[in-house]
Amino acid sequence: MSDRSSRHPLRVFLVMEAGLAFAFALAFTLQGVYFVQVVGLSPLELLLVGAALEGAAFMLEVPTGVLADVYSRRLSIVLGCALLGVGLLLVGSFPVFGVIVAAQVVSAAGYTCLSGAQQAWLADELGEERLGGALLLGGQYGRVAGIAGVLGAALLARWGGPAAATLAGGGAALLVGAYLALRMPETGFRPAAREERSTWAALSAPLLGGVRAVRGSAFLGTLIVAAGLYGASTEAIDRLHEFLLLRETGLPAALGGVTLGTSDWFVALSLAGAVVGWAVIEPLRRRLDLGDARRVARTLRVVLAGSVGALLAFAFAPGFGWAAAALLVHGVLRGLYSPLYAAWLNHGLAPGSRATVNSFAAQADALGQVSCGPLFGLAGNVWGVRAALALAAAVRLPTLALLARAGRSSARGAGAER
Repeated sequence: MSDRSSRHPLRVFLVMEAGLAFAFALAFTLQGVYFVQVVGLSPLELLLVGAALEGAAFMLEVPTGVLADVYSRRLSIVLGCALLGVGLLLVGSFPVFGVIVAAQVVSAAGYTCLSGAQQAWLADELGEERLGGALLLGGQYGRVAGIAGVLGAALLARWGGPAAATLAGGGAALLVGAYLALRMPETGFRPAAREERSTWAALSAPLLGGVRAVRGSAFLGTLIVAAGLYGASTEAIDRLHEFLLLRETGLPAALGGVTLGTSDWFVALSLAGAVVGWAVIEPLRRRLDLGDARRVARTLRVVLAGSVGALLAFAFAPGFGWAAAALLVHGVLRGLYSPLYAAWLNHGLAPGSRATVNSFAAQADALGQVSCGPLFGLAGNVWGVRAALALAAAVRLPTLALLARAGRSSARGAGAER
């Protein structure tokens, strides 16, 4: 393989997606078990951990997006991988609530350096017309790498418990950052001139451009509000699904005569989710024209409606089998939602403020999570985790109307251009 081909943007993007998916699968497959069984967190404490992550992300999203638009998308992405690695190492090394909360701030800085900058970098290097297909393809690579990560987490958990898998995930994230520092090209981006980078005008230009783009577009404004509502609901299932399986439905002692422990069950669920997600999304990736905004809008609404049903089915599952099936369906639909949303959001954005607008959407998601997450945790403590998850599903219903409105705004904008 030539040096030039190894630096091709799509190839680098696929390695980045696969590498980060592997790292996250290592770190997060059993992290919920680690939090509940090793650290002993309550539903409220679980949501407070999430609130610390999302609160820090909310504060950092736009500044890091502006820096990516002014200085370098590549630098922002490499820094993000490094910070995520450090945050995971802290979580795995210190099973203490206060340290875990502090580590979320470090991780949030990493996530915000990645969010917006990844999509903006890829759009710059490949062009908008190829962005949607590349995002879905990257998701597929990530699912395959995630299977390897889940298996790795299972092996590490048998050796050193869930904390060992989290530590390995942190190390893998650092390795991805090192690879990107060596191989990631940046030819489609033009940073601000050196003498302008320290001026307020240079730093504020992407921010003001992003604000003007959102204020001047009913389509963008609606999508960003939708991101906030969607984020509010995802925090509950991210933090509480392990709690429901462990404390409400319980885990079967065996499968097909084979005795399985707690870690084994969560590994099996993660593997099943990765395999089913790949099998469902791959045909759609080949058939769906992501340049057709109306079709993307319709698909996104169908995916979101299905996720509401799956989340309600999970919340009220009478037993483990029902809960596991609902959780798998929800995971597949979530895997579809994110790349479809990103492709739609980035359509027609000005390159100079692309990362900033993406950061606005991520910031709205973080605001939804940090504002509603503790409330869901409190609801889980008072009324039970099932009620908290049902409330999270209800929060998604207004998002369906917002996506329909965004579709109408997009169609009117396309008609005006013609």
